[in-house]
Amino acid sequence: MDINILKTGASVYNTPMYVFNIDEMNETVRGFREIIGTNADICYAMKANTFITGYMSAVTDRIEVCSMGEFHICRLLNIPPEKILISGVLKKKEDIYEILDYYQGKCAYTIESLTQLSYFCDWSNNKKEKICVYLRLTSGNQFGMDETTIEKVINEKNKYPYLTVKGIHYFSGTQKKTMEKIKGELNYLDTYLTELKEKTGFHAEELEYGPGLFVSYFQGGKEDTKEDIRILSEAVSKMQYNGRITLEMGRALAASCGYYMSRVCDTKKNNGENYCIVDGGINQLHYDGQICGMKKPYFEVISDNRNEQQENWTVCGSLCTANDLLIKNVRVNNLKTGDIFVFKRVGAYSATEGMALFLSHELPKVLLYGRNMGWRLVRKEHQTYEYNMEKETEK
Repeated sequence: MDINILKTGASVYNTPMYVFNIDEMNETVRGFREIIGTNADICYAMKANTFITGYMSAVTDRIEVCSMGEFHICRLLNIPPEKILISGVLKKKEDIYEILDYYQGKCAYTIESLTQLSYFCDWSNNKKEKICVYLRLTSGNQFGMDETTIEKVINEKNKYPYLTVKGIHYFSGTQKKTMEKIKGELNYLDTYLTELKEKTGFHAEELEYGPGLFVSYFQGGKEDTKEDIRILSEAVSKMQYNGRITLEMGRALAASCGYYMSRVCDTKKNNGENYCIVDGGINQLHYDGQICGMKKPYFEVISDNRNEQQENWTVCGSLCTANDLLIKNVRVNNLKTGDIFVFKRVGAYSATEGMALFLSHELPKVLLYGRNMGWRLVRKEHQTYEYNMEKETEK
């Protein structure tokens, strides 16, 4: 994103702030589609960044929803129910019923346990309403059901007259550093779906698969996202499975469109080392894999300082903890109060994952930008102290 556009945004809206560039988001999705072609559909896992969900729904085939909060967001955004997959390891009975009462059989649902199965069966039997479900296959953790349990569910499907088992859902984790693991998972699923059909006669019409592609946040790291997509698409095309495949992604789709901007508010030299204090911190800037600022993320500095002399600086946030280090010993032009750090690739999880309530600092404002729509302020700065204090409330 053009640094002058970001500079304008910072002068109008002030820091700290997140900026999500919708044009760049669209370009990422378009680039993925060009590589994947007709081999698979694309699902956006909205947990990565809820602020761009409405825009993602226009350019992807499906939105994965994993909480009641995300359900309410989709409802308020009027996301078409046909595009929604209700997922999540925990589905309370009252939550399932609320979603089912609203969407009924218009969207799809994942089932991750026999308990969840009973909830869907009870509702559908009482309402005599057909529901489309996916059975989540575990990868060896708390998510989903094992092969034996899934076989049991399929073999007893006559007990569930209003449930249509559409397919299998599988996701084992994120930030996979090699494509060999992903190719191995696809081979496993290919074999599993064949054996499942041989054992039960069930043909899964669809496979929803989360590859967990790696996204590089730090300079000098792996920079092969498009090549990874090409390898993924090729691996999908070689599968014997002849049903429809949907690739579920969040980080890979959203990361590159995001920017976090934080202003230098103080500078000092302690024992010969340069420190600057910015008006944000690790409560607002989250990079997966960052440890006390030791890794160097992608960033720029907006400055009117024409002094090109460079020195090493440690960039610190505003929290009262020694761990609040955004970058340690980075070489930049000498900093001064008012300079702005622009941290890149924060479109996924940075605004939605972390320690936002620590020290009762404000939640930063959130802005969307596009060439045609200009700037959109979608969340004002929000004080959090009221969430961290004792007060009388009604039940």
